[in-house]
Amino acid sequence: MDKAFGWIGEIFQTLLKFLPWLIIVPATHGGVAFVYGWRIKEWKPGLHWYWPLVTTYKTMATVRQTQRIQSKIVMTKDHKTVTVGALVTYCVDDVVSAIAKIADLPSDIMERSQGAILAEVSERTLEEVQSDRVGFNAGLTERVGSALNGYGVQIFHAQLTEFAPCRAFAINGHAAIGN
Repeated sequence: MDKAFGWIGEIFQTLLKFLPWLIIVPATHGGVAFVYGWRIKEWKPGLHWYWPLVTTYKTMATVRQTQRIQSKIVMTKDHKTVTVGALVTYCVDDVVSAIAKIADLPSDIMERSQGAILAEVSERTLEEVQSDRVGFNAGLTERVGSALNGYGVQIFHAQLTEFAPCRAFAINGHAAIGN
């Protein structure tokens, strides 16, 4: 029975696209409307009318957020292998850059932050990192902030959550066994 009258619902949905719709952007979010597919219009928190026939939109949280940076093994300046994990605290300060210029902001934050963190650790000795963790985290915050410049985010703090000496063994997955 649903299939027999399903076409009526499709016609109704198509007709609704000809009417303007109201969107509420909460105070904790920002948004971007893509008018005619190419014109970008920023939406601040509040009420916004849009025409679904020619406009699509996307909203995202702009308040303080954290991103856990996956642990990796890196070698310090004094040739010690350590495992390094971190936490980056940020907010979105340019929603247009964060939505319209980047496909997946959280994964880009993770990728760029991880690169900056590994570079910062590799330029220091194990003792330098351990002896002044507050100073190291301040330098790390600055480095992560510069790596994410232009991404529409403001970095509040980057800190190590894991930092420990370790041993790394590489296993080649392409090794052939047998004749």
